[in-house]
Amino acid sequence: MLIVGGGISGLATAYFLSRRSIQSTIVEAGPRLGGLIRTDIVEGCQLEAGPDSFIAAKPAVAELAREIPGLGEQIIGSNDQSRRIFLVKNGELVPMPKGMVMMVPGDLESARNSALFSNASNEVFEREQLQKPRLRSEDTSVAEFVLDHFDQTVLDYVTEPLLAGVYGGDARKLSVMSVLPRFLEYERQYGSLIRAVAHEQRSRQGGSLFLSFRNGMQALPDAIEQQLRGWCTVLHEEAQCVERMAGGKWRVNVRDGSLTAERIVIALPAHRAARVLEQAAPGVSADLSAIPYSSAITVTVGFQRDRFPHPLDGFGFLVPRVERRQVAACTWVNTKFPERVARGYAVLRAFIVGDTAEELMPASDTELIETVAAELRRFMGVDVKPVFHTVNRWQSSMPQYLVNHRSRVENIRSGVAELQGLEITGNAYDGVGIPDCVRLARETAERF
Repeated sequence: MLIVGGGISGLATAYFLSRRSIQSTIVEAGPRLGGLIRTDIVEGCQLEAGPDSFIAAKPAVAELAREIPGLGEQIIGSNDQSRRIFLVKNGELVPMPKGMVMMVPGDLESARNSALFSNASNEVFEREQLQKPRLRSEDTSVAEFVLDHFDQTVLDYVTEPLLAGVYGGDARKLSVMSVLPRFLEYERQYGSLIRAVAHEQRSRQGGSLFLSFRNGMQALPDAIEQQLRGWCTVLHEEAQCVERMAGGKWRVNVRDGSLTAERIVIALPAHRAARVLEQAAPGVSADLSAIPYSSAITVTVGFQRDRFPHPLDGFGFLVPRVERRQVAACTWVNTKFPERVARGYAVLRAFIVGDTAEELMPASDTELIETVAAELRRFMGVDVKPVFHTVNRWQSSMPQYLVNHRSRVENIRSGVAELQGLEITGNAYDGVGIPDCVRLARETAERF
């Protein structure tokens, strides 16, 4: 079995194949496995290069971790007793009202008293509760869906900034079917999203919203790689193309040769999968090429805590597009995951996404740190120099689920199904988070 791509999707696929006693070879262009998941240790602090956690409500990662000896015991929750998110409005940090579930106010009293919403917005909240169930026959944009229930303020100051860190895209173009399927189901069942969220909150059990690992997110790919010893070979080469050979076998061409197998899994970003499949599956390749990607830059800065002027009284802040210059969000690591920060330091992690990230991709680390420092002065009054930093550039790393994305994915899967021995998996199809990647990897392995 050949697996092209050694990110979490390819790694998890190899793991689930091994549970079925199937040997595999991973072809990975980079020098390490795990893709965007990487934890750097700087001055005793655990600094995440990519995702810092995974959503607790999606069980695939936790289930996988409990299968691997010792990893399940490493799962930790975010510090939700101090969970508070700020949103920038008129240049000031305004706390998000308690009980918000994405763009839906779960605590109307808190929403009414929030500086984030005007009287007009609160009147919209009252009217929204009267909406009747609705079944949409066609996909629509996230923006149109939100405006069907709420007003421009909710779209601009809540929905857009919450989605920016996940997709780095435009709510006017993103698909509600693919990005917010749970809320579409709420609309179908209840009509009112506010009434649906209220019902959900009554039945919701406690626990952290976000989970991670005590030794950092890299514990996940490291543990999987350890489990694969004896079951998986890794070739650190770039796959140049995939070919279908006479007799039905598959060949992967690399710089200095090729590998062949009867079965192959492509676990690459869609734009890279399109390139390697261009000859073997031109129709599938064309659909893959049509999935656009957005970029991101993460800049983590560490300060001497005793010189840091801000209380870090929350998980961080989000900057709506209408208020944004460069930074789209900033996580206050000391509060969200306090065990990751060594004593005596304050650690903040800034995100630059979308077109701004593309524009700043060639900038030097020094320029990016200065950009982030200016934003921290603007929003938090921080005017001290960091004592350490990390910068990570993730070009074309976030797939964009545009309107009618689901139809495109159905076309891709139909084309793949016609090619015996070929499977495709990753975050470009049916969920961008780590739990989605693991779930899809398990489903992929079970088809062999």
